[in-house]
Amino acid sequence: RSVPQSLLFDGPEGVGKRTTASALAAAINCTDPRTDADACGACSSCRRIARAQHPDIVSLVPNEKGTITIDVVRDIIGQASYRPFEARRRVVIIDQADSLQSAAQNALLKTLEEPPPSSMFVLVTSRPDALLETVRSRCPRIRFAKLGPADLAHVLVRHCGVKTNEAQGLAAMGDGSVSRALAHDAGDLVEARRAALALLHGVAGRPPVAARLRLAQQLAEIPKKRGAGSDREVLSRRLEALSLLVRDLGVVGAPGVGDIAGAAPLANPDLGRDLTGLARHFDTTRVLAAFSLVEQARRSVERYQ
Repeated sequence: RSVPQSLLFDGPEGVGKRTTASALAAAINCTDPRTDADACGACSSCRRIARAQHPDIVSLVPNEKGTITIDVVRDIIGQASYRPFEARRRVVIIDQADSLQSAAQNALLKTLEEPPPSSMFVLVTSRPDALLETVRSRCPRIRFAKLGPADLAHVLVRHCGVKTNEAQGLAAMGDGSVSRALAHDAGDLVEARRAALALLHGVAGRPPVAARLRLAQQLAEIPKKRGAGSDREVLSRRLEALSLLVRDLGVVGAPGVGDIAGAAPLANPDLGRDLTGLARHFDTTRVLAAFSLVEQARRSVERYQ
């Protein structure tokens, strides 16, 4: 089955667009493809593509000023007009394609519309609207969505070396993005979720106002480990964890979900039992009020950096 020679991969940061572009290049040029036409991952071509050392797989990235210039694009267009050195097809991957200067985008138009027979172009971006409409119209568009928590946790364990017992917490805070999940320290996230969960358990029985205020104060004052960041960063992390937990309470308590927490699209699926127990104390009105208060607190923390 043929693949278009000009493609646009767009979607949020850290969801696998660049990795998919590289995997596509490997599949096209694998010397021993699998029965499903996917790359074998073991031949010389696949290994060099994975190491970014294949002469016919070209990656363009922004320069130190954050742009891709017309001179760089003209050079690549010139290379694409020649036959590949050894590959079946040369693949040009333009990462952060939204950083292409307008002149560079215009220079690409003819090549994107009629690529040389032995070359293909893959534009990767999280900001497709920053590209000229004339560029977008010449590239079949493949849209990437955020990864679900379970899928993100699986990727973190299988491909990023994250420990299984830490992956769920990172996935919950990653908001569907591998890169965002990996930007967090797993130990810090475990601590943040533990503190947020303790607060919810503490207020579940609707204690007096004074007791609730003490619990909220404790969320900000729980001793943190050395190297966990500033007080503001620690509080921000705990509030984010609390926001996700409150959101999950709404999911678990939604009509038709009941006690089947594992079947719900939870941000914290590994805490299903805790959430199911807590959901009995949080009706929809209380969940919405709690979520609103937490989000207000988060915005206040961000405002006073």
